[in-house]
Amino acid sequence: MKILFDHQYFSTQKYGGITRYFAGLNDGLNKRPGVSGKIAALYSENAYLPKGLLPLDNVIGKNIFNRHNNRMFRWNKRYSNYLIKQYNYDIFHPTYYDTYFLNGIKNPFLITVHDMIHETLPHLFPDSAAVIARKKQLIEKASAIIAISEYTQQQIIKYYPKAGAKITVVHHGYILNPTSASALILPKKYILFVGDRAFYKNFATFIKAIGGVLQQDNSLHLICAGGGLFNKEEQKILLTFNIAAQCQQLTVTDAQLKQLYTQAAVFAFPSYQEGFGLPLLEAFANNCPVVCSNTTCFPEIAGDAAFYFDPMDEASIKEAVTKVSYDDNIRQSLIAKGQQRLQSFAFDKCVDNTIQVYNTLLKSV
Repeated sequence: MKILFDHQYFSTQKYGGITRYFAGLNDGLNKRPGVSGKIAALYSENAYLPKGLLPLDNVIGKNIFNRHNNRMFRWNKRYSNYLIKQYNYDIFHPTYYDTYFLNGIKNPFLITVHDMIHETLPHLFPDSAAVIARKKQLIEKASAIIAISEYTQQQIIKYYPKAGAKITVVHHGYILNPTSASALILPKKYILFVGDRAFYKNFATFIKAIGGVLQQDNSLHLICAGGGLFNKEEQKILLTFNIAAQCQQLTVTDAQLKQLYTQAAVFAFPSYQEGFGLPLLEAFANNCPVVCSNTTCFPEIAGDAAFYFDPMDEASIKEAVTKVSYDDNIRQSLIAKGQQRLQSFAFDKCVDNTIQVYNTLLKSV
């Protein structure tokens, strides 16, 4: 059985949950007997792909595409189209919602739906109408759909009731990749926030909620990993609470992110909406206690291994962060429960369950 993944997210994302998932899935397929995966891209700067995997992952490719992201996307899209029309695969699995392949494809395809955030919060995304239209077309035409959580499955059915029979839930898994040692110089005690901070990530409410905690304890810091520099609105909030000196943003490697989780007093995940929440598993794997929203997919994924709060309520957020940051018994209990919870999300299980979906799809066509 041959699976072809397309270029879309590998042409645009260096780090992130979606490419980590597809790169891990491709690697896992190629380790199973009778199954193979191929990524339809010429060149990518994605951190999760092994060196030399793609045809132009070499000096020539770097000279052609380095700092030319638009060129890389165009060439990779043409290459994807070329491989799609060769039909040397059994199932096509696109990595996002571009419909470019629909006119040329004859083999069955399935999609993974990671969330329904554009549908539930369309006002937060300038491109929501276009993304929703493309996703709707693929949901209707796909032979099968993978939802990454029960919550995401419920959301798909809410907006597209007829799709229910095509959906299978396959939870993400955590890949225990060894990383090199990191030697970031970090505050002795800090709250960790990971990833994008815009829109549904609820960072503004979160920082207002913990502003008083940081004011009262100048030894406590906030570190935001990834997400870009603090914007003007965020800087204004930090200055209003007089905590700018205690807050920093870092752009980090995987090894540095591992160190941040390992040494954090608490990892906070205050989003309004998530389809799965992979950082929960990252925190569990690195013995970092978790406080997170009590909504959407969070209870499904974290179980009893997180201290929950209402993401709309600043007092609730403050109470959770304070209790976990300052009570070592709570912290140690959450760390132990996180290690237990992680056992339910081995990446091999994700790969095996996905192969089952592929097999079922091939039997039905």
